Amino acid sequence: MPVSIKDLVEESINHRAVRHPYLQALGAGDLPDTDWALRDFARHYYGYSLHFPRYLTTVISKLEAPAHRTSLLQNLTEESGIYEEEEYAELAVIGVQREWIEGVPHPQLFKRFREATGITEAHDPANEAIELVCWRESFLATLTHGSAAEALGALGLGTENIVSTIYLPFVAAIERTDLAPRDTVFFPLHTAVDDHHQQALEDISLAYAATASGKGDLRRGMIKALSLRSSFWDWMFERALNCADEREMALAS
Repeated sequence: MPVSIKDLVEESINHRAVRHPYLQALGAGDLPDTDWALRDFARHYYGYSLHFPRYLTTVISKLEAPAHRTSLLQNLTEESGIYEEEEYAELAVIGVQREWIEGVPHPQLFKRFREATGITEAHDPANEAIELVCWRESFLATLTHGSAAEALGALGLGTENIVSTIYLPFVAAIERTDLAPRDTVFFPLHTAVDDHHQQALEDISLAYAATASGKGDLRRGMIKALSLRSSFWDWMFERALNCADEREMALAS
């Protein structure tokens, strides 16, 4: 019987982290202040996005097969802002101009969005919210200390598999603002290019799903990653719903 992880892919897409009320409200325009919510997201999510190359290299270091490592190194290349010509053509169709992204690492693209929302101060790790720190450190612990299959499950099935879906509400919310497309290119880029990342990770995961224990580790890593993200969304949603109180607290501090 052919090995399949379709059940895990389906489970991840239907997880609360993907269908979270925060994402639904953001996409539908049902938050009290969309501009504030996007700025708050930009402020805090940067401390997660900034480390994505680190997440990827951690997983690559755990893989034994040279072909698997080579496949993910291609993903790392794209994270640094280098794409194939066919990808530039695909992106042009959705309005992403080459000069916006060529040679620009993805964390810098998010920083561009961050600054466009009005956050001009430099990111200070010492002032990161504990909710963000706990998410990032717990995620890194899964990648570092879990088996290769568990790390793949966390980064692949539990992260890259959902990116093109979870960023769609942000695209919808941004369309209701006056933010320039160049400044928000991080999001449409990831709804397109990350499909390639997702497929590469799924293909590698199939090799680890050949045994019951391997597939179990894939699911364990996936659920850990999704649960951590869901908790982060809980926090972001609470802040977005109570933005007036958050503003007062910020002014008082």
